[in-house]
Amino acid sequence: MRSIRSFLNVDTPALAKIWHQHHQAFRSKSDCTVASWDQAVLAKPYFRSEQLLIAEDSTQGVVGFVHFGMNPQAKSFGKDSGIIHRLCVRPGEDEDAIAEDLLTESFRNLSSSSVGRCVGIGAFHDSIFYIGVAEGDGFLGVNANDPRLLRWMKNRGFLEVRSTQCWELSLAHFKPPMDRNQIAVHRNSLVSKLPCQFQSDWWKNIIYGHCDISSFQLVTKSKPTIQLLLDVWTPEAFVPGVESWLSRLTVPESVPDDMDQNLWIEHWVCLICECMRLLQSERKQAVQSVIDPVSTHSVQILQRLGFKIKSQGMLMACDI
Repeated sequence: MRSIRSFLNVDTPALAKIWHQHHQAFRSKSDCTVASWDQAVLAKPYFRSEQLLIAEDSTQGVVGFVHFGMNPQAKSFGKDSGIIHRLCVRPGEDEDAIAEDLLTESFRNLSSSSVGRCVGIGAFHDSIFYIGVAEGDGFLGVNANDPRLLRWMKNRGFLEVRSTQCWELSLAHFKPPMDRNQIAVHRNSLVSKLPCQFQSDWWKNIIYGHCDISSFQLVTKSKPTIQLLLDVWTPEAFVPGVESWLSRLTVPESVPDDMDQNLWIEHWVCLICECMRLLQSERKQAVQSVIDPVSTHSVQILQRLGFKIKSQGMLMACDI
């Protein structure tokens, strides 16, 4: 007999086990230890135990879980929508039924809060949990290599609304592109790392509380103004189960109306290059960025820097 209930503190080891079994089924190395669960999810001040539902079998114990909710600070994909943050089920003959029960119950809870739309998995830049734990940190959505999860979402009525790509750069092989355009930008620009006090955004500090986040700025010499700001973040090494050797950054999707497109791209290439040099000195091994492949500007910037596509994904949505 199977039942659905809310999360209890004693469930954390079982959640870590289910996570491992689910991701191992599609040969993913992603893992979520008890320690990383505590730091990246359960310790967040906006975590609600009633929004983490557990599927429990009377003979097998915990067999799956779904984590859902909303992001009160969402600005784009998750705005005014419920979010399925994560759905994991241990492999088995009844996995489809377990996933269906978990999604149905999460929909029931969301609809009681007058939410009419749901997105998942994660919500691109509106994701707020599992930072540094899963592939794409929820930004990637449903990993294209996870057919089980994709099937469950489609069976429940989710449709793809946005493609995603995770690009990766090996820092061991990184060589800054240096041509006439980059030489001109370097001569007329200054890149500097901002002090920790600059991070005055309370919400950002909460989201990345278990991460080392650094901010960089690019200032033009001819007209001393801040042209670009970039955040680079890496999970702290003291949290077991997260990839502290892997840094992440967010590449912008659109060019400001008052900015020349080519010059804007060159400025971003210059800024990210300087960040890569610093990460190399800190012995980081790789950098990742999740983008919308429709954004040609993001693709151009990453290609210029030598990034390669690591994985594909999709963000999905449905009416409740």
